[in-house]
Amino acid sequence: MNRLLPIWMALLWCAADRAPGGEAGDVDDQALLQSLTRQAQQLQDAGQLAPFKQLREQLGRTTYPLRLPAPPRQTLTAPELYRRARPSALVHCLLYRCDKCQRMHVNISTCFPLTADGICVANYHAFTASNTVAMAVATRNGRVFPVTEVLAASARDDVVIFRTTAEKLTPLALAAAEVGEAVAVLSHPSNLFYVLTQGAVARYCLEKGVSRMQITADYAIGSSGGPVLNSAGAAVGMVAATRDLYDDPQHGLHGQHGHLQMVVKLCVPAASIRKLLKDSKE
Repeated sequence: MNRLLPIWMALLWCAADRAPGGEAGDVDDQALLQSLTRQAQQLQDAGQLAPFKQLREQLGRTTYPLRLPAPPRQTLTAPELYRRARPSALVHCLLYRCDKCQRMHVNISTCFPLTADGICVANYHAFTASNTVAMAVATRNGRVFPVTEVLAASARDDVVIFRTTAEKLTPLALAAAEVGEAVAVLSHPSNLFYVLTQGAVARYCLEKGVSRMQITADYAIGSSGGPVLNSAGAAVGMVAATRDLYDDPQHGLHGQHGHLQMVVKLCVPAASIRKLLKDSKE
């Protein structure tokens, strides 16, 4: 039975991709979330997921030898970018036990592969949740695979390189981006799967002494770890955090902090990911 469900879900997603409502079809967010939760639970019950405690103990690893390919240079249209990058926007599944019903649930964020054979990158803060039991990743074809090992990590840069058992992934190359350059984010905000938003690099800045890339493309909780893509489909950064700006944050004339004026989108630059990859190249 453990083998049948992923195959069934893969067939369902293939059918959805051919459904009316655009080339990719309509995404059924609720059905997908239920399937990912069910599959993750089955892997946990079968003893195939690494204990989260074990993954946390590996966060002290600082570098991993990995040579990356040169980034692509051909400019893509937005629909082309979405089609090509969609298989790379993996669903990062954090399995946890509910303290109210004692059932297993899944928190969703985003990650993306650096190699076809299962080496991926995500945010460090995704590995700090105290109630997490285990982790898995889900691919575009509906399969769920265990996260087996942390290869390198940096709490300061909010980056973790990890391994999963997934194979034949669609890796993203890393590249740099200039201020003003167009970018897109492909992620899973608030359990809304495979959402593409567009914007530009607003600036580079230091947040508590750490390099961050600020962009204008929208994202939300669940987008953490999502790739920030340039027009050729290379990852120039990774979603990390947001910061709300209010008109009167001190006195709260309009509610607790005043009127919300802007949400600052802070991302990990690709250079910060590259620092963990010993012997990598441009």
